[in-house]
Amino acid sequence: MPATVVETFFSIPVRDMERATKFYVNAFGATVAFALPFWTSLHVAGVRLGLALVQDHAEGQTGLHFAVADLADAQSWVERAGGRVVRASVEVAPGVVVSDVTDTDGNGFALVKR
Repeated sequence: MPATVVETFFSIPVRDMERATKFYVNAFGATVAFALPFWTSLHVAGVRLGLALVQDHAEGQTGLHFAVADLADAQSWVERAGGRVVRASVEVAPGVVVSDVTDTDGNGFALVKR
């Protein structure tokens, strides 16, 4: 019998915990479950994100996607919170519009219009 999975979450490496926490709270309305100097547990749309302090973290893609109702609005919130829009909105399939963005630590993820 396979292992019983009780929760699935993503771990995002960050260099500055306070700045990263503020980014996800301000850009996506994340709620903080608990915060430690080396790990912060956030909830966004029912999914847990763990921010892990990694001082020598290199920028890169995370595989994380946020499905949003308004892509332009989400891009604006990312920029206001200190992130960057790397690739403007592109229709990758009929009705599927994606924009690549980064957080304040250079972690890349996608915004998907839903």
